[in-house]
Amino acid sequence: MKRLEPNTQIFLVDTNVFISAIKQPKRQTDTLKLIIKIISEPSVRVIGIHLLAYEFFRYAEVLKSETASTLLAALLSKMKVIEVSESYVKVCRRYIRTPDKADILHAATCLQTGAVLITNDRHFDKIKQEGLIEVWNVSKAIRQLI
Repeated sequence: MKRLEPNTQIFLVDTNVFISAIKQPKRQTDTLKLIIKIISEPSVRVIGIHLLAYEFFRYAEVLKSETASTLLAALLSKMKVIEVSESYVKVCRRYIRTPDKADILHAATCLQTGAVLITNDRHFDKIKQEGLIEVWNVSKAIRQLI
């Protein structure tokens, strides 16, 4: 991965954050403000995998709104899509017990890249407690970034 400027932060935004931001498009929620900040801040990088991009697209289709389409386009244009090494997946599989393979892949992406995972999903508690990846819930991300 390319060396980044010292003040650059890398994040993986989980789908539950995206959904929360677009569920009520007429209200400007703090989660929507968070996504807008992540998208617009030059010192913030967004990372993900093809599956995450597909999940964003799928939810934007289900929650049809102008806000969903706009956020989807902006997030995808900023997101660097990477391939995750199987060795990182194996490590994360030991700490995440869920039938959703996407959670393991998201954690592996963060482990491989050093990205902070922003999510309200409790499946990441153990890997966070072990200190393998940094996980911020939405409230912490809002406090830190807005």
